[in-house]
Amino acid sequence: MAETKVKWFLWGKEAFKKAKAEDKPILLDVSAVWCHWCHVMDQTTYSDTAVAGLIRQKFVAIRVNRDERPDIDKRYNMGGWPTTAILTPDGDVITGATYVPPQQMKPWLENVSRFYRNNKAKIGAETKKLASKEVEEQTLEFNSSHELFQSIIDNVTNDILAGFDSAYGGFGNAPKFPHSKALSFALVEYHIHRYKALLRVAAKTLDKMSSSSIYDAEEGGFFRYSTTRNWNSPHYEKMCTDNANLLVNYLELYQVTKEGKFREVAQGILDYVEANLRDQNNGGFYGSQDADEEYYTLGLPNRRKRSSPAVDKNHYTDWSALMTSSYFFASIVLNNPLYQTLALQTVNLLLEKSFRPESGMFHYYLDDEQHLPGLLSDQASMIRCLIDAYQSTADRQFLDYAETIAHLALESLWNDSGAFNDRPKNAKGLGNLKRGIQPFDENSVAADALLRLHHLTGKDAFLKAARQVLEHFASSYQRHGLMAAAYALAVELYLRPIQLRIVGSLENSTTNQLWKESLKTYLPLKVIEILDPRRDRERLAELKYPLNHAPIVYVCSAGTCLAVASPANVAETIQDLQIRNKSLNRNSGLQH
Repeated sequence: MAETKVKWFLWGKEAFKKAKAEDKPILLDVSAVWCHWCHVMDQTTYSDTAVAGLIRQKFVAIRVNRDERPDIDKRYNMGGWPTTAILTPDGDVITGATYVPPQQMKPWLENVSRFYRNNKAKIGAETKKLASKEVEEQTLEFNSSHELFQSIIDNVTNDILAGFDSAYGGFGNAPKFPHSKALSFALVEYHIHRYKALLRVAAKTLDKMSSSSIYDAEEGGFFRYSTTRNWNSPHYEKMCTDNANLLVNYLELYQVTKEGKFREVAQGILDYVEANLRDQNNGGFYGSQDADEEYYTLGLPNRRKRSSPAVDKNHYTDWSALMTSSYFFASIVLNNPLYQTLALQTVNLLLEKSFRPESGMFHYYLDDEQHLPGLLSDQASMIRCLIDAYQSTADRQFLDYAETIAHLALESLWNDSGAFNDRPKNAKGLGNLKRGIQPFDENSVAADALLRLHHLTGKDAFLKAARQVLEHFASSYQRHGLMAAAYALAVELYLRPIQLRIVGSLENSTTNQLWKESLKTYLPLKVIEILDPRRDRERLAELKYPLNHAPIVYVCSAGTCLAVASPANVAETIQDLQIRNKSLNRNSGLQH
């Protein structure tokens, strides 16, 4: 973070102790290294002598990096970054804002300080009331019918279609964000039901984005969002997460349409990540590249005359795992083993640097030091990444690690309401960190990961937990609109999974061809298990599969299994089984 005239404390006991001892409210600044308006606020508001003096006199100032402390950001974000939150000495919210220019900051702080001095009793009563309401909401019963579960897919589909901008692609007016999960969901629903309108949503959006200024045509990669409807006024930060998700979008659209232009954009994202966000020496992926409008609006020859924008070289587990999963997918779709090699390098690095058997994944490491263990986002994303590693390599150690992390998450993060908390229940916390929350988006990723783990291990504990998560949010998902797409994808995986179990020696060329065809066939709802009769006799016995018919792939869905011995027939068999079973669940509710 930039130098300012404000004396910032870290989030910790020292700052809270000072606030209580001096009976001062806390000014909490939640910033990010890639955030343009955070830099502006540092250069103006927090570099203003009068503002800094007022903060020093009447507040205790705490600064938090939202990427390093997503748990704090979730509880105090005021609608964007920078977040400027005013808290009681106990950490309860009094009021807040986002960017505040210096000419407004001084009178605002004076008013807030005066309000705090004159209304302490009222503030305390209100915060207790809010905390009581939160507990009540967490203990509600969720009695969702099968019909409601089945309607989730239709409702999210309708939200996506209603929000689609037919002129410029994307959703809504401005600002414009990619909404990658909505695009993936649209492609899945098109593939299952042949709704051409949904293919148009994905194709139009991704085509318009790649031909607009939100895509960096010179260096590759996408900027975070556009302030205009037509995608041509981007905020110039580039995020690991956005580029990981969009890489999957373009690869999926290329699989569905076979149009080379989408493959080219995917390759452009990979080239950008390789040049800027991948740690070339150790493996792993960096978090983001800073926004620098002046740099990005120069032509390429002039750009080369100055240094490129700064890169946040923290390795965040959830973001690195997400990009690693995208690399595994890129290796399959582009038929390029280099990306699998680089993905495996990152998986092994994360297991070495950020995993501990007693606590699971840490959130990030920097200079060989681990920080913040046990967050849900890191556990869920890493489980999904390890499943991708297993499906790409058949190395069961990755599946074993995924199971270990899943069991740790169920032990330390599970809430009796039927979903996961975002941070461990036994973790000590100041302020609102004492309150458990169950984030919708992270629970959606966790449900998806646990469903896949169930299909790969046969363990019902993972299925039960995933089902409870889906039930937990069944009465509230609609408030999220099209941003419920990740949840709807998990519901689809619960309703209509297709299991591909490849049985055969890994040294047999036919086994490997069956495996390759299973991997490259477009179907996000598939789960691939590779069973070598010499290694996996116990699992084969559990599945009641004969050993003497190998190599073969069993394609299974909704209680029906078809055996395929020819690699040339794998894709067709998957499609036939999907068509046969696509309407089954509409009549019978949730099945597994």
